Amino acid sequence: MSKPTHPRRYKGLVIMVVAVVAIFAASHWWRQSLDQAVARSYPPSDRSESTPRIVALSPSAVEIIYQLDLAEQLVGVSRFCQFPPEVSSKPVVGGYLDLDFEALLQLEPDHVLLLVEQESLAQRLQQLGIETISVDHTSTTGIIDSIEVLGSAFGKEDKAHSIVRHIRERVQQVRQQYPAPSPPPRVLVCISRDTSSAHPDRIIAAGNAGVHQEYITMAGGRNAYRGAIAYPSLSREKLIQINPDVIIDLIPEKVWEKADRDQLLQAWSSYSELKAVQNQRIVIIHQNQHHIPGPRFPDTLEAFAQAISPK
Repeated sequence: MSKPTHPRRYKGLVIMVVAVVAIFAASHWWRQSLDQAVARSYPPSDRSESTPRIVALSPSAVEIIYQLDLAEQLVGVSRFCQFPPEVSSKPVVGGYLDLDFEALLQLEPDHVLLLVEQESLAQRLQQLGIETISVDHTSTTGIIDSIEVLGSAFGKEDKAHSIVRHIRERVQQVRQQYPAPSPPPRVLVCISRDTSSAHPDRIIAAGNAGVHQEYITMAGGRNAYRGAIAYPSLSREKLIQINPDVIIDLIPEKVWEKADRDQLLQAWSSYSELKAVQNQRIVIIHQNQHHIPGPRFPDTLEAFAQAISPK
C-alpha cells in the first residue's frame, strides 16, 4: 500500500505537473497525444468491409473513387477536392497542412487515401488506428497503377480494368493524332504565376519531376528547363536564358473567369526576347483539371499535344 503524500510535497508536485503540462502543450508531442485521445473518444466501429467508409484527401484520388462508382462510400474529402461537382456535398476535413483530425475521426473512416508524398501524415493516421492507402500520382504510370490498386482494394477490379483500358486507348489516339515534330521543340510549362502583374512574374515551372514534364515528352516536346529542381521558380533572367520555343501557361479556372483574357496572353509580350513570344507560341490552358494528375490526364496530354504539334 502506498503512503499518503505530505501536503507540502503534494502541493509542490501539483505545481511541477502543471508546469510540465504547460510546456508539453506547446510541443508537437502534445498534439499527438491529443490526437490519440480524440481517437479513443471516436473509435472506429466494426463494419463490414463490403461497405467501406472512405476519406480521400487529394483531388486525383477523389476522381478515381467517383470513376470506380464508389461515391456512396466516400464520406469525406479535403477542401481542394472540387470535381466532380457533386463532391461539394461531402464533408470537408481541412487541407493537407491543417487536417482537422477530430472532424476526420468523427466520420469513422475505414480507409484514408493519401498521396505517397504524405508519408508523415500516413504514419500519424496509422498511429490513430486508421488504415491508409497511398497512391503515386507523380507519373502517368503511377496514376494507372493507382486505379488498379484502388479497384482491387474496394472490389471494383472489372471497373478499374475498364477505366485503365480506356485511358490507354485515349493516350494512343492522341499520340497518333499529333505526331511528334522533329526536332522536338523546347517547351516550358508555367504551372503558376502572378497574373495580377503587368508581365508574368513569380513563375513556377514544371521541372525535372512530376507528370507535367512527362506530358511534354509524351506530346513530342522536350522540357526547356534542364535543371535539377522539380518545380523551379524562374526569374526574368533565368527565363530569358532558357528561351523556350513553346510556353504552355496553366491558368486556374477562377482566374480565367475573372481576368481580361487578352491581357493574360498579352502580358507575355514583355518578354520579347523569347522565341515563344516572337513566334506566337504561347498557349494558355485554363481548365483546373490540367493541374490535377488524375484519371483525366489524357485530356491534358491532348491539350499539350495541340500546343506542341499544332495541325
